[in-house]
Amino acid sequence: MRATPKALVIGSVHHDRSLAVPRLPRRGETVLSGGARDGLGGKGANQAVAIARMGVSCALLGAVGDDASAAFVRDQLVAHGVSVAQVGVVPGRHTGRATVVVEATGENLIVVEPGPVDRIDRATVDANLRDHAAPPTVVVVQGEVPPRVLAWAADSAGAAGTRFVLNLAPVVPVAPETLRHADPLVVNEHEAGDLLELLDGRPDRVVDVDDAIRAARQLVAAGARSVVVTLGAGGAVLADGPTARHLAAFPATVADTTGAGDCFTGTLAAALANGHSLAEATRWGLAAASLAVGRPGAASAYPTREQAADVLRREAAPR
Repeated sequence: MRATPKALVIGSVHHDRSLAVPRLPRRGETVLSGGARDGLGGKGANQAVAIARMGVSCALLGAVGDDASAAFVRDQLVAHGVSVAQVGVVPGRHTGRATVVVEATGENLIVVEPGPVDRIDRATVDANLRDHAAPPTVVVVQGEVPPRVLAWAADSAGAAGTRFVLNLAPVVPVAPETLRHADPLVVNEHEAGDLLELLDGRPDRVVDVDDAIRAARQLVAAGARSVVVTLGAGGAVLADGPTARHLAAFPATVADTTGAGDCFTGTLAAALANGHSLAEATRWGLAAASLAVGRPGAASAYPTREQAADVLRREAAPR
């Protein structure tokens, strides 16, 4: 029998090309880049790396093309300690690609050309969850995979007794049954507003902590078992039942925000796999993200468990 990872991520794998610019271009404007960098990307790949960096065994279930980028991203995943045994190669398709434009403040714009993530099938999902003799403790999925894959993962995780972490980034339509398995549902402030609008048909905006608390409660009422709404430098709000609370962000020097949300989600999932409460896992995610934004790149910038633990110890120490 093959060894079972403690965490399984079902998601996208991309070859990122990052371009550094003094500022983001306006519509119709050309801005010269000061340099380009290739790296690993895709929410699935990023979150898998974040989990592995926390010392939790992790496998990625995804798909790449039969191009040169496939070897590049698979090598990157292996170097970060992620199992790629479930990353399939699809002949005649290209690996997912993303162009990331990062300005001097660390803010970015990202355009993604998806890869063959649509080729993930139900049988493979079930083989790694409900049909496995020793399924993983946690499974993580994102909005970059088709809604049918989200539904399969939720159903199979429920049957396996595996905790289902749903990161609806980007927001896509999900079945009520899928949402009911989310524990937690993880969204940022913009995604929280978009999801509420999708669910009830009324425009909604989440711009501050009070809005995030309201949104988290509404999303729990809509069916999610628990909810985490991230607010960037504003920290995060978590709701587990009718109670919602705010956790402040840790101090950070921002160089590049690319992949910070994925770092948060992956680290949170790793902490849950290690038996931490949702509040504790959220703090782990905030600590890791505060370090990730201080370095250029996405997965390559993610901290180790000890580095994140240092942030938690430092902030808990008497002053």
